[in-house]
Amino acid sequence: MDGIYSITRPELLTVTQGERSWQGADQLWYADEWQQKAGCGPTAAAVMASYLAQTRHSCAPLYPSGSWERRDVLALMEELWGFLTPGKHGLNTTHLFTKGFAAFAAHKGLTLPMRELDIPRLRLARPTMDQCAAFVRSALSADQPVAWLNLHSGEVEALDDWHWVTIVALEERRDGTELCTVLDGGKEYTADLRLWFQTTRLGGGLAAPGAGV
Repeated sequence: MDGIYSITRPELLTVTQGERSWQGADQLWYADEWQQKAGCGPTAAAVMASYLAQTRHSCAPLYPSGSWERRDVLALMEELWGFLTPGKHGLNTTHLFTKGFAAFAAHKGLTLPMRELDIPRLRLARPTMDQCAAFVRSALSADQPVAWLNLHSGEVEALDDWHWVTIVALEERRDGTELCTVLDGGKEYTADLRLWFQTTRLGGGLAAPGAGV
């Protein structure tokens, strides 16, 4: 049967600068060329950190101002870069994301459990599609954005390879489509998680806050 899951206040992720607005953050806001190229992980982390800070009193230290002025979001992105610093292959594992995000939270005085679901290149080692959907479903039902690592987009044309995006909603259709609403590059669009799972050659993974956050 059809099912729709979403964070409860997506409007909190609208970034503004004067009369301009974006949905989520954009790694191209970084001034440094390498950050612009490799900064998708800390950018997705900034979206997650800000949303948690604005929707949970206990997480407010992650981003005390709660501002969605572009200059303030960029400052958060710069701060997170220090904890989710891409190597020469980028931030290419879910563990690097969760470890870095937890370290950032600890720096802010918080113990923030994180969970991850690795989707390896080797198909026999992968979780099932149902497990992937359940991961996203449970996080969104708990009002938590999900960071999605895509190393190879397969037949999903909307996604960039070797890239992190933020999932803010999931529509599960009767035909088996798992249609995710994602934020990337300051824009919102949709991508089919099931089609990606079936056609990606390199895999990727999912990351979200742990239970109770």
